[in-house]
Amino acid sequence: MGATYPRLVTAATACETMCAMADGSETHASAAHDFHRARRRAALRTVLGRLLGATDDRLLSYEEVRRGLRAVEGHGATLQDVPLDAIVGSVGRYQDFTREFLPLVDEDRGRWVGVRLAMTGLEGVPPVELYRIGDAYFVKDGNHRVSVARQLGARTINAYVTPVYSRVPLGPDADAEAIALASSYAAFLDETGIDQLRPGADLRLTEPLRYPSLLEHIRVHQYFMGIDEDRPVSWDEAVAHWYDAVYLPVAEAIREHDLLSRFEGRTVTDLYLFLSDHRGRLEQEYGWRIESPLLAGGFRARFDLAGETARLKAAVAEGRDVREAMSHLVDSVLVVMEEGDEDAALVPALALAALEHAPLLALELGADPTRPEAAAEREAFAARCAAAGVEGQLAMSRREPVQAILGRAAYASVVVVAGPRGRPTGWLRTLMHRSPRPLLLARGARVPPERPLVAYDGRGRADLALFAAAYLALAHGGRPAVVSVAERGRPAEAMLARARAFLADLGLAADLLPERGAVDAAIARAAAREGADLVVMGSYRYNRRLEELTGNVTERVVGRVAAPVLVA
Repeated sequence: MGATYPRLVTAATACETMCAMADGSETHASAAHDFHRARRRAALRTVLGRLLGATDDRLLSYEEVRRGLRAVEGHGATLQDVPLDAIVGSVGRYQDFTREFLPLVDEDRGRWVGVRLAMTGLEGVPPVELYRIGDAYFVKDGNHRVSVARQLGARTINAYVTPVYSRVPLGPDADAEAIALASSYAAFLDETGIDQLRPGADLRLTEPLRYPSLLEHIRVHQYFMGIDEDRPVSWDEAVAHWYDAVYLPVAEAIREHDLLSRFEGRTVTDLYLFLSDHRGRLEQEYGWRIESPLLAGGFRARFDLAGETARLKAAVAEGRDVREAMSHLVDSVLVVMEEGDEDAALVPALALAALEHAPLLALELGADPTRPEAAAEREAFAARCAAAGVEGQLAMSRREPVQAILGRAAYASVVVVAGPRGRPTGWLRTLMHRSPRPLLLARGARVPPERPLVAYDGRGRADLALFAAAYLALAHGGRPAVVSVAERGRPAEAMLARARAFLADLGLAADLLPERGAVDAAIARAAAREGADLVVMGSYRYNRRLEELTGNVTERVVGRVAAPVLVA
């Protein structure tokens, strides 16, 4: 009967095949019918693809992929079962079949039918021969066997597999677009050797045409590195130094601020280039030198109270230094200064920046940045900051205050202003409602505070205020107090119990102060009685209808208390 080859199809098809053999239904006519049905499906998909503007559904060319990826063929083939869906291309017949291995050429009918009869006959057919790149496979020999196996409903096929090694492995769903992207990355790796210089480095992009930009970043870095060090700098040295000193700080800031969640489908390297492209424009607009981590911070995701609380609890439980563990909370400070009243905000801002080891970004309102003495003022400011152990930069703006502040505030963790004498009005009142970051109305605040008072009503932004006070106490000492004002249907004791439980989870004790009456008056009373040197509050709401008549509760509190106020 001749040599018997290993079965090509798997258990999913075995029953169908055996049944066909048993009842003698597997004839040349039925096999030919299956071929024509497969051809019709291929033709229909081709037409629909063109009508719908779909990408080419044909197989990938192995040689084109291998050359594009700079892949090297290995030695020795192993016999194994291969998922049919993972076979994405062919060595020589990639134009004759669709991606699902439907036949595209009528002349293949005789060969296809013969393979179909052999596969369902007693002798079977030999294993196919495949190349493997990553998790993607390419047919070296056996295209018709793969085609027939797929039409029979098989899930795997028996194959001799030869490995092909590439710096950029492929996935089982690789298509022409993925190949183009992988080829561009392979060329970049070939040019830089970054995968060898820094094993584990992942610099993949989602746009292949962006790799030349990444190479240009390295070339520019090499040039300036040579100038700084007054010596020739080798390419390998420049690549490694660029990765360590330029790329990694940005990548770490991107991950720290969870930026990828805001740019779905993008990679860290995509965002690195995006942020780098924006740096020049922002530096010109804002008048600051914007370092990469600061730039990334400007795109930080919305504050995750639950996540940050869990991180703070973990630091406390593990006995770690809280400020170091939560260093990302205050990674920069923005101080807003007005002529004639600069120190009212600058002194506490300097103290806060020094305490948190954060850079200080200053904005002087109503000042012309083009006047001759502006450069000397910037140098004097930087020198003052340096004397306090802080890296500081001064920008000046003659724009409307809120507009000048808001864009810059995105690049800070907290905004410090002098604060009003009485109720906030004008641009400060607007800023209180629109600031994207916590706002410290400093009034010469003592930093760190020794006796912070949290105004707590149990609502979301009050929870932020409680978190801020807890962090200050854990990182820098002091004993917080919490005041809650009874509302209709919400006794103060119930709100304080919630605050006590939150602080207890962090190992903190606090003085709990129940109050009654008008909220602003009650908070001011408690602050004066306790000698509070900082009032911490969110957008505190008490009586919506009353607020419409008399203003926001937070505004009224700011107008009543003598202490500085931090608005979360």
